[in-house]
Amino acid sequence: MLIVDIPILPVELVPEAEAVLGVRRRTARRTAVVVGSTTAAASASAAAASQQEAYAAQQQAAAAQQQAAAAQASSGVPVGTVVQALPAGCKPVTVGSTQYQDCNGSFYKTAFQGNNLVYVVVQNPL
Repeated sequence: MLIVDIPILPVELVPEAEAVLGVRRRTARRTAVVVGSTTAAASASAAAASQQEAYAAQQQAAAAQQQAAAAQASSGVPVGTVVQALPAGCKPVTVGSTQYQDCNGSFYKTAFQGNNLVYVVVQNPL
């Protein structure tokens, strides 16, 4: 494939110079000089940088997801679970003006479901 076959890049022939592609001609030596390649290189490096940023963001999201799964696994009860009664051995904990129940690492917040008092599992507020 020759450079002249590539329609995207502008090509300029320079007399009396060695060939850019490594082919020397014994007669009138000419070289293909690519004009505007810095624009293509800049856009390629910008695309590579944006891909790296996207990859880093994906890695951070995956790490946050793993941490949430580990926290959920350590408490044993999924966040958002609604229960009618608290398990045995719960201790009241107040954070700010909100009271929670600490039941062996699972934290419950008091709520109403209709006219019924229920407890909702929340993330560790401490």
